[in-house]
Amino acid sequence: MRPRLSPFLMAITQVMLAVLITGCAIGPNYQRPATPDVSSFKEAQGWVPAAPADALERGPWWQLFGDPVLDQLAARVQVSNQNVAAAVAAYAQARAVVREQRASLFPSVGLDGGASRARSSGNTATGADGRVGNAYRLGIGGSWEPDVWGRLGLVVDSASAGAQASAADLASATLSAQGELAANYFSLRQTDAQKALLEATLAGFQRAFEITQNRYTAGVVAKTDVLQAQTQLANARADNAGLVRQRAQLEHAIAVLIGEAPGNFSLPPVAWKPSVPDIPVGLPSTLLQRRPDIAAAERRVAAANA
Repeated sequence: MRPRLSPFLMAITQVMLAVLITGCAIGPNYQRPATPDVSSFKEAQGWVPAAPADALERGPWWQLFGDPVLDQLAARVQVSNQNVAAAVAAYAQARAVVREQRASLFPSVGLDGGASRARSSGNTATGADGRVGNAYRLGIGGSWEPDVWGRLGLVVDSASAGAQASAADLASATLSAQGELAANYFSLRQTDAQKALLEATLAGFQRAFEITQNRYTAGVVAKTDVLQAQTQLANARADNAGLVRQRAQLEHAIAVLIGEAPGNFSLPPVAWKPSVPDIPVGLPSTLLQRRPDIAAAERRVAAANA
């Protein structure tokens, strides 16, 4: 007769089985962190829930300014900027990791082979040489790990979330480089306009100094008038030198953004007519919902959870 377990031992056995099964669980499914839902704000009325749109295609937004030189420079950022190139490489690597982890869900088959050539030992009594023979080897093997507890699936989910975070990083790096290029370009054109105005002012100060010097030589004005005119001219020249240095720095920054050596890049002054596009109402809040760096942070939370 088979011995029967006591009710106490049966209860202990069931508890231990439950603990073992629970311990084999890999982890909880990812849930996006919830935020408190507020129906109204006491500071202002008319607030609405956020609607993230980080995946929205932005397109060539710099064309709204109607500057062909800026259009050419912005197009080179996506191709030659080193930060964008690094983000592209990181995104390609993340996608490769996703493919690698997804491949672990399927059976794998390996095939290898080899060949060898050897001479057998001959007859030492007769002095006959041994025969030369070829040996071939072919091997095939396979393996498959069933995803019983969902571990492989969660690894794939983690890799997918990491790839999505890399895609958001790429969008953030591209948008940052393009925005910095536009800001530097407009600052350079503004510097050109200030420099042109200052050069006209320099010509006037130079003429005023010469007139004052001639009047002092003729004894019409005092020496203080000459010194004052000379000081105005020197200050204007110092301001002009500062603008020249500022323009060179902006030109070098633009060269770095488009992947050019500053010594091989130049942006000559041109007649510039700024065109400011219309700004939609509520633009700051809309841009806040389209920030790719926030989407990248949320995707990394999902990857860490998996």
